[in-house]
Amino acid sequence: MLDLPINRWIVLIPLIAAAFLAGLILDRLADTAIDDWIHDSALVFQAREDWRYTAVVVLDHGVPIDVGRKQALPLFAKATERIIAAGGKGVFLDAVVSKEMEGRMPYAACIEPSGAVQWSQPRCAASPTGECRMSNSELGNAPLQMPAFAIEHFKIAPYFSGQEALPDFLLYGLEAAFAVPEHGLVASDRLVTKNNSPISRWLDLSPDHAVVALTRFILPQNTGDEYLHGPDDELCDGRHPCRRIRLSKPQFVISEEGNRPIIPVSRLASCDSEIAERTAALLRDKVAVFQLTAPDEATDVLVTPMTTGLFGPHLPTHGAQFLADAVETLLNRDHPRAPALTVKAALFLTAAMIGVLSGAYLKQSFVWLIGGLFIAAVGSLCYLNDLVQLWPVTASMIVFIAGVGQTIGIHLIIGSREGKLIINYMPRQIHNLLISLKPNETFQNRRRFALVLMSDLAGYTTVTGFIKDPAEVLNLMNDYLSETSLILQDKYNGWLEDYVGDMVCYYWPYQCNEGENVSACANALQAALELVTLQKRFFATLEERYDRKIEADVLKRIHAIIDAGVGLTAGSVVMGDLGPKKGVRKFGILGDPMNLAARVESLTRLFNTEIIVTEDFIGAARQLNYPARRLGRLQVKGRNEPANLYAVGHAGDPRFSPDAIAAWENWLTGIETYGSATSECPEVYRKDRSTITKWLERRLLGADGVWHLDEK
Repeated sequence: MLDLPINRWIVLIPLIAAAFLAGLILDRLADTAIDDWIHDSALVFQAREDWRYTAVVVLDHGVPIDVGRKQALPLFAKATERIIAAGGKGVFLDAVVSKEMEGRMPYAACIEPSGAVQWSQPRCAASPTGECRMSNSELGNAPLQMPAFAIEHFKIAPYFSGQEALPDFLLYGLEAAFAVPEHGLVASDRLVTKNNSPISRWLDLSPDHAVVALTRFILPQNTGDEYLHGPDDELCDGRHPCRRIRLSKPQFVISEEGNRPIIPVSRLASCDSEIAERTAALLRDKVAVFQLTAPDEATDVLVTPMTTGLFGPHLPTHGAQFLADAVETLLNRDHPRAPALTVKAALFLTAAMIGVLSGAYLKQSFVWLIGGLFIAAVGSLCYLNDLVQLWPVTASMIVFIAGVGQTIGIHLIIGSREGKLIINYMPRQIHNLLISLKPNETFQNRRRFALVLMSDLAGYTTVTGFIKDPAEVLNLMNDYLSETSLILQDKYNGWLEDYVGDMVCYYWPYQCNEGENVSACANALQAALELVTLQKRFFATLEERYDRKIEADVLKRIHAIIDAGVGLTAGSVVMGDLGPKKGVRKFGILGDPMNLAARVESLTRLFNTEIIVTEDFIGAARQLNYPARRLGRLQVKGRNEPANLYAVGHAGDPRFSPDAIAAWENWLTGIETYGSATSECPEVYRKDRSTITKWLERRLLGADGVWHLDEK
């Protein structure tokens, strides 16, 4: 047991209450979104096994490949007629169909048992001159024509924009058009979400949605409100009532007799009525969702928990199957739900007590063992009940951590100032890295890949000469660093290497793989661009900011000369301790990228740009739509290998317009290739042209096209 100065209940009870309230607030604000990582896995574990009320009808391989989707529409119309005649409850065609169909093309009327298609062909009537005048095929007049008794049980996804007002007989025929219900045939198939999640987890309960329409086909007349409204309903996209859906695992094969029927339209639309009726009987008392694609075709698919959930099949779900699962969820009332508020409150109180008491009285190894066991127990609840699955695992974990953190935090505050000193004088990432070491364990130097950012003030030495008082210089530098470089660590998670006078150096260690490389480069590049923006803002407000603190004429002289540049490089470094074995040591990095960053940053004084980067960052720049201008292949002093360097900026900057960059590239290529200009250099690059010209006069350009610089 630890001898902590907080072992009295008068102190412990407020800590428990604070952690408990944090859990309630977090659960209220974040809802279940913070637990999607485990809830999705639990939903996979408790996946739906059968469809009691629904079936999916697909465009199967029994329909020859020469039958296009438009030409197959009459097959689905015939399938509708036969399903309803056999006692089916309703049909939804999950496809966007045009009311303006091409009538003078053949349509598939039915499928022969042999697999051949019986076509409805356009007719040819002889004109007085003997020419053939093509007229619509019989089905071409209304590809989805069906009898009145079938149209009453039919729904379709919204038509193409602007076609809602066109007459229904164009698509369904006159008989069906007169029988269309007053509320129409269109039912929405939109997807709803919460928190802008790209993963489909919710079913839409809006009255105009296909899920509700299909549900009402099943339910007896004047019933269903208890199915469509409940205490677990949520609001998706800010306006649509919704509910969590219980999904089945994606199915990509025909399964007529299975627990989840996937029916081939070729059998429902068979020319042999006996085959069709026998197949349609499988859908008695069910609703059918029509899918105008093959079951193994990767179109109209959704990303669901079955795609992303841990231990799931990691497969997308067809939209038609998603609708079937949504209808089943409504009718079975088996949607995943959260426990009652009182149950969650009891859980949070338990987590708070365990966290605070274990943090106050136990060693850390036991604290986290108990915490792990408790969170594992809460997580297991998501898998044990097939209905109450949305347990607040993350909130319980945070409540526990909050309880532990409070006790440890108070102990640190009361017992020692060392922690505060470490936080103030050691970068957060390094502190976290070193504090994770075991007692008496030392950090072993490691070779890592890193991105290095270095920024230096131009004119700093002159500025210190203008300001005689060192205290004022220190205040100026602290203000500058607070308003510029602080975002590098706070927003972009940069590792501070050092402040040396006016120079600041940050780095980003990363794993050497393509994905993380591009991501890390993009992060560092955005950090550099925002740093430059903040530097310009700071310089522009110098006179206003230090009015009456520094003499006005001194401020004007400082404003006229002060500027900053940024260099970005990448490569292999050694990360570890630097200093004597006994005494004060420094944690940092050493390596070629550090030296190169210093040289690259200094080149910003010679070119009309604030940021110069190595070629490693160009892929990220293109990905982020930041224009880049090649400056050449340079071998800086003290380095044996040349590097391709680029200026990077914002697209709106005249220095980075496409025309200016192209003209510069032509001019620079001429210099590098022929030793003299073959085109005009844009005036915006006057400083750059002067630099290149001077280098050329000093014969710094090698035969290999590399500039061999002899000065820092």
